Amino acid sequence: MARNVMFVVTLAAMLGLVAVGALGCDFLFSYESIAAPLGASGEIGVRVVKDHNNCSLPDPYDYDITVSGVQILAQTPWTEVQRNVIETWLMISLAEEGEGYVMVSKTCSKEGYEEARMPVTILPATDDGAWAQAWGGTYPFSVPSTGDVLHRVGAPAYSDGVLTVGGHTLTLSDVPSGLEQESSPVVVFYLVDGDAMSPLLIVGPSWFWRYDHLLAS
Repeated sequence: MARNVMFVVTLAAMLGLVAVGALGCDFLFSYESIAAPLGASGEIGVRVVKDHNNCSLPDPYDYDITVSGVQILAQTPWTEVQRNVIETWLMISLAEEGEGYVMVSKTCSKEGYEEARMPVTILPATDDGAWAQAWGGTYPFSVPSTGDVLHRVGAPAYSDGVLTVGGHTLTLSDVPSGLEQESSPVVVFYLVDGDAMSPLLIVGPSWFWRYDHLLAS
């Protein structure tokens, strides 16, 4: 994953790696916090500094990363960058308007459970970003080399992993919170390749939920 990818809008100032307090390990993020509009995407670094020379984790890379309000599009393998220091990089997309976070955590026999969170504020979409382009009916990302990208607009009907919009149904692996109760129109982009239909993006009043990263390369 390239290291020169930045968010498409101004974020909190880059601070190198910013430490977040922990007991047995120090967790660090490449940003102190992020505040950017819905649909923005970019890369953040997560680093763990181990305080014990003999780590008690069965797997020395057994750290969990969870998110709220954002999606992880890609993640590099954990890499030991120096003794007792490991690092991973995440490509994230700001997916649900409101307050969210990126969290790293672990449970070990010496210190028990520990976590640290980087706050993420997902602001309303701007008129010139990816959300606005998609809301206007234009897919905002590179079109796959095979198949056709189509879209439908309408009130969503979602139940048990199946979304119906404009008379078309799609099977979804995950969805933004509240989709099952949503009555306002949404825009759904999908890829048609032969007999197969694959979801690409759901855009709602406060959502920008991507599936393109799940397509087979």
